[in-house]
Amino acid sequence: MSDFLDRLDPAFRDMIAADGPYIFEILKHDVAGARAALDALFVQLAVDLPEYEGQKDEYHMPGLEGDPDVAVIEYRARDLLFPDCVIVWLHGGGYVMGRADDLSAQGYSSLAPVVSVDYRMAPEHRAPAAARDVCAVIERVAKNRNPRKIILAGPSAGGGLAASAALLNRDRGGPDIAFQLLIYPMLDDQHDTPSGHMDIPPSTWTRDTSLHAWSLYAEEDGAGPYAAAARATDLSGLPPAYIMCGDLDLFLDENIVYANRLRSSGVPVELAIFPGAPHGFNGFAPQAAVSKRANASIRMALEHALS
Repeated sequence: MSDFLDRLDPAFRDMIAADGPYIFEILKHDVAGARAALDALFVQLAVDLPEYEGQKDEYHMPGLEGDPDVAVIEYRARDLLFPDCVIVWLHGGGYVMGRADDLSAQGYSSLAPVVSVDYRMAPEHRAPAAARDVCAVIERVAKNRNPRKIILAGPSAGGGLAASAALLNRDRGGPDIAFQLLIYPMLDDQHDTPSGHMDIPPSTWTRDTSLHAWSLYAEEDGAGPYAAAARATDLSGLPPAYIMCGDLDLFLDENIVYANRLRSSGVPVELAIFPGAPHGFNGFAPQAAVSKRANASIRMALEHALS
């Protein structure tokens, strides 16, 4: 762990040194407790933020054949740069935590309407339930609104789900997706890479926690591509992608591998790696200089994709 701490940007010291009990350790034995703790953390992070002044609507869309309806929250700022587009947003949380009522989704709603999906999570629902929920939203948005562009976006598990949903949408012959924004995406259920074996403090997302989350989420007979996009054998025909990750993230190497596989498959891809940054850095410490650079990079990628 000394190597991790030596390389850590000082701006994240407090984040890493936080006292337990750690949310992600709680997850190993109490999913409901971990969900409540993460929700409480997000409430705390939002305390000093101004109240959202845009329009916020909660409603349901029909699921795919045989599936239940899908709840969504739509954020629409007063002034939109690209009102004829839609960002389909997928929250993070290891496929087992998190909620559609998401500060990040609000943050991008000045660019285009953001439809944040309350997808089915594990352990109540294994893959491919979540990817099917996302595809249902994509298909309904395309049918009802005929937007000029649809963007798939999300952080961590949300980024991994965006990648898996892009695969399922392609295989279903679904609507055109213009871009996939994958923020330190959770792509590989095995984490058998150098970064996947990094000694990471328990206050952030560790290998043991991640493997436990995968054991709850992936199909019982082994992860397929609609759970773990890294398992896909064919990446051709997917939307252009932006992938961002910190260099102290468990997911770093699998993100690099996926970016290279996309590029080799003829998919345009931009890869951004930020030094000294652990998992979730730009959300938990947005005022850090490296977080500001990362968030500016994400916004620029979105603006370019939407233009």
